[in-house]
Amino acid sequence: RHTRYPLVTGVQTCALPIFRFPSRAQMKQIVLSIILWAAISCNSNQNSGRFISENDTTFSEEIRSISSKINKNPNDAELYYKRGNTFYFEKKFKDAIGDFETAILLNPKQALYHYKCSESLISMDSTNSNQTKEHLIKALEIKPDYPEASYLLAKYYLARQEYEKSIGLLKPLTQQPDFSDDAYVLMSIAFKEQKDSISAQKVIESALLKNPENFNAVMQKTLYLYAKNDPNTEQWASKAVRMNEFNDEALYTYALIMQKKQKYAIAIEYYDRAIKVNPNHILAHYNIAVIQSLFDNYEESIDWCNKTLDLNANYANAHCLIGFNQEKLGNKKAALQSYKTALSIDPNLSLAKEGIQSIH
Repeated sequence: RHTRYPLVTGVQTCALPIFRFPSRAQMKQIVLSIILWAAISCNSNQNSGRFISENDTTFSEEIRSISSKINKNPNDAELYYKRGNTFYFEKKFKDAIGDFETAILLNPKQALYHYKCSESLISMDSTNSNQTKEHLIKALEIKPDYPEASYLLAKYYLARQEYEKSIGLLKPLTQQPDFSDDAYVLMSIAFKEQKDSISAQKVIESALLKNPENFNAVMQKTLYLYAKNDPNTEQWASKAVRMNEFNDEALYTYALIMQKKQKYAIAIEYYDRAIKVNPNHILAHYNIAVIQSLFDNYEESIDWCNKTLDLNANYANAHCLIGFNQEKLGNKKAALQSYKTALSIDPNLSLAKEGIQSIH
């Protein structure tokens, strides 16, 4: 700041003004003024949300409409939540997370904002799993009776193999009518992953008792029956396909049962349907290759093996099956190379070892 006193450029004998420290009262007033200024400054910068012009046609009409309201009321948390929710349903999860985080910044005590932020992080398959967990825990701290948040956190723990934590959250949800059967299904998976098949099957029966048309419960029961080679497996697998004919795992499971029963034409039909739903289904591709080889269609089997390897170049069984097919076609050198490739991926693959021995 410039003073009214001229700069001293040489030795002068003029008197200088005397500087006095402010009194305690004056200091108190200065401190209060600084605090007040800081509070006003923080408040004016409280909104760090994203600006979107209502005239920006790269966004949907609904986003632009909400943005127009935000631009007039930039500290309204609910508006950011609404825009974030719109982004979420437009599957623009990164944009949604940005708006939900701004809503939380403006109103950190709203459990819904934390829940939606975590839901978006999961939908985006975010690597920041801790952030997902923290938002869900915060949502439950704010609102303990929040079944949606409890269910999502239980799924999070299940994916992280923290089974006891998952089960602890799911047990109370089995008493909630809107969550009961789904909670039982997740509990069943948690028990299965812990090798407790008795509890897993018992719980899945509870899920089906609550809701016989729960698709995931039907699928889990089908898998349990398949593992036991139960004669009712086909009936339950067929029910799963009828319930959802566009679910690749239901189609694949039914095909697998047909293959086991040596109904190969039906098996190929359902494997093909599974691939149409999910072109990246590795096992459906590979199992068609196996069936083609059984019928001496060695070249076609090799084609299906190559399709499998396009999806996963390190799938040892596919390399091994190519070796077998090449051996049957009389191409021993190519067969030996495929067997060796299979063993380089899986040194314990017995079929590849047997293949090499049969060539030598």
